[in-house]
Amino acid sequence: MKLPQIGFGTMALGASTSKCVSEAVELGYRLFDTARDYGTEREVFQGIKDSGINRKEVFITTKIGPADMRNGVQRGAIEKSIELLGYDYIDLFLIHWPVVDKIQETWRILEEYVGAGKIKYLGLSNFNPHHIQNLMSYARVKPIVNQLEINPYFANFGLAEYSKAIGITAECWSPLRQAKALDDETLGSLAKKYGKSPAQIILRWEIQRGLVAIPRSSKKEHMAENINIFDFELTPEDMQSVNALNRDERNNPRNNPDRFPW
Repeated sequence: MKLPQIGFGTMALGASTSKCVSEAVELGYRLFDTARDYGTEREVFQGIKDSGINRKEVFITTKIGPADMRNGVQRGAIEKSIELLGYDYIDLFLIHWPVVDKIQETWRILEEYVGAGKIKYLGLSNFNPHHIQNLMSYARVKPIVNQLEINPYFANFGLAEYSKAIGITAECWSPLRQAKALDDETLGSLAKKYGKSPAQIILRWEIQRGLVAIPRSSKKEHMAENINIFDFELTPEDMQSVNALNRDERNNPRNNPDRFPW
């Protein structure tokens, strides 16, 4: 499955979500990322509908969250996502976080929906190698994606390469580190060299690593900027310059999948 190299994230967009999604379609985005926990599924549907684009031309991802897994209400949560997203099927359904004692049960249920044609593909989010290895030992439907925290200060080289090596595409959530890396001197220098913005340098670095980047913005000019990254290429030396910014530092230490307070 070949995914678009850049998608549009919808976390925390609130009431502006449907308008932003319609604008994103207009600008050329075709992959849209939402989740039960974002509360934007209905708005994603509305934005796509309002844009007038054919459903088959967009790729919709959503996720089942920890609370629904812990509470044993996976089927209800999946059905609600399908209802809110308004179409006969969802392209990609992820397990949002590895709630260890609920992964197998949840995966089996998701596999049933794949068999019924209501979900096309399954994937993971925030899964470390040991979580993936365990899941692969029983999964009948293999995951195609592992969505990870990846940005210049948390490059996540090992997990991204591990995912790639076993045939799983790594996607970047919060690829711009919530704009916290945009003032970096190295990125500023590269932006000047290429006539691009620091955000465009980061996103280009990510897609040249073979990743799928999923930036989010409520401003149309930033949305346009974020997708305008296919007319230049970073040299190997400049890729290394961005690599060197890595601090192995999560934006929020709480987001470690092995330490998250499930």
